Amino acid sequence: MGIYIKKIHLINFKRFRNFSLQPNEGINILIGDNEAGKSSILEAIDIVSGGNTNRIEKNGIERLLNIDAVKEFLAGDKSIDNLPKMIIELYLSEGNDFTLSGKNNEDKKTCDGIRLVCEPNIDYINEIKSAIDANKDYFPYDYYSIRFSTFADEAYSGYKKKLRCVIIDSSRMNSDYATNDFIHRCYTLNMEGREKEKANHKKQYRELRNSFKDAALNDLNKNISLNDNYCFGLKNGGNISLENDLMIFEDNVAIDCKGAGKQIFIKTNFALNKANNNTDVILIEEPENHLSPVNLRKLLKMIQDHKSGQLFVTTHSSMICTRLEVNNLIIMDSDGNNPLTLNMLSTDTSDYFSKTPPASIVEFVLSKKVILVEGPAEFMLMEKFFKRVTNQSPEENGVHVIDVRGLSFKRYLEVAKEIGIKVAVITDNDSDYEKNCEYKYREFNSASNIRIFAEKNNDERTFEIVLYNKNQQLCDELFKGKTRKKIVDWMVTNNNKTEAAYTLLSIDRPIEVPNYIKDAIEWISE
Repeated sequence: MGIYIKKIHLINFKRFRNFSLQPNEGINILIGDNEAGKSSILEAIDIVSGGNTNRIEKNGIERLLNIDAVKEFLAGDKSIDNLPKMIIELYLSEGNDFTLSGKNNEDKKTCDGIRLVCEPNIDYINEIKSAIDANKDYFPYDYYSIRFSTFADEAYSGYKKKLRCVIIDSSRMNSDYATNDFIHRCYTLNMEGREKEKANHKKQYRELRNSFKDAALNDLNKNISLNDNYCFGLKNGGNISLENDLMIFEDNVAIDCKGAGKQIFIKTNFALNKANNNTDVILIEEPENHLSPVNLRKLLKMIQDHKSGQLFVTTHSSMICTRLEVNNLIIMDSDGNNPLTLNMLSTDTSDYFSKTPPASIVEFVLSKKVILVEGPAEFMLMEKFFKRVTNQSPEENGVHVIDVRGLSFKRYLEVAKEIGIKVAVITDNDSDYEKNCEYKYREFNSASNIRIFAEKNNDERTFEIVLYNKNQQLCDELFKGKTRKKIVDWMVTNNNKTEAAYTLLSIDRPIEVPNYIKDAIEWISE
């Protein structure tokens, strides 16, 4: 394993006021609601590893500096000493580069790392003060300085990279800029330590361009009806270079001629294959975009089989979360607080989520309140029950209802215990309430955010029996032609459970809610 990121510290960067994350050495899966900051984490890593001042100036410091910090300054006494700084720090694993090690960091501890600091330029203090005094709504973005440095307080730039990083952004997969940027990075990383060869490439490229001008354009320039002082030639400038004209080909087809999904495959595979020697960190933005479920599984298998390099993936996909192991999840809080991780899960639970179908794990971990039910019948009727009890839908109350197999309850509850989701489990007693509902879940009794709800009468062993007893007249009318016993037997048969629930759901008549379900709804709604 080469160099990797041990800690990310952000101060006043985009939505983060003061944020720290200690990622895994290998795979890191960032999940969260929209605007939770997943992409900002990747952008922070990419910016600092690149060491490119021009990139920040081009995009604008105002796009990066936390808006709340700006508003706080403008609402205060506007003292220059209170102008906010933007800091991004990447604490790195120890290596052989002595220029990385020092105390030039917010922790003031000797360790390896790199940082970006954007702060008011002290050379322009008078200009800043005059501008602020002249306009109460003015913020001096134009007078901010940008500095990349190591923790040893040595400056570095894109020409002296300390952390080799590649980003694959599926949201911009068809962008010429994104493709050119990816190819440029891959070429630069693969030419590291081969500076003489790289210089020869550039020399030969210039000679080739000059040769084309002299040979192909010579006759044209002799015959053009223009003033002798003019001639055709090839463009020059910063955008005309070997790196910008390079392209990666697969089977003699340029990757920018392939579909977005195929490009994700090629770029990910190319980056992963080079991670051993040329890339320290790979950043992948929402790889599920543009991919069918079949191709997404292939991509995940490619990532699973590759064990080198540190990987950061942002996603909303349950399949990615489960296939790349749930204990690699980093849950980004939409309130901007420090993230939650699931690396404390038991091996059994992690393996369970990795090997079973990708149940709604993303929906679960991003919820504040959840009702877990163990069958489609309960799931189908839960909204009707909820409105009957609260006069609201589950969504209006901020409650998610998830259907999982009863054997999976404890797996989800282990996750809930770690991250504090409020969870109500609605389950059958299977003819033994004490054993199947109390003793079975005893390890969660101390968790105030978890409650188990079931019918305590062992004679009413399943949801359908309780439902019938609570709504006997209604069920007799709907399922007429059968004796009471036959109606109950028909309702509890697996093949009939969903049909019975759908029939009850379809009628425009009130349904009496079983007491234990009513208790669950009232508790989760508090």
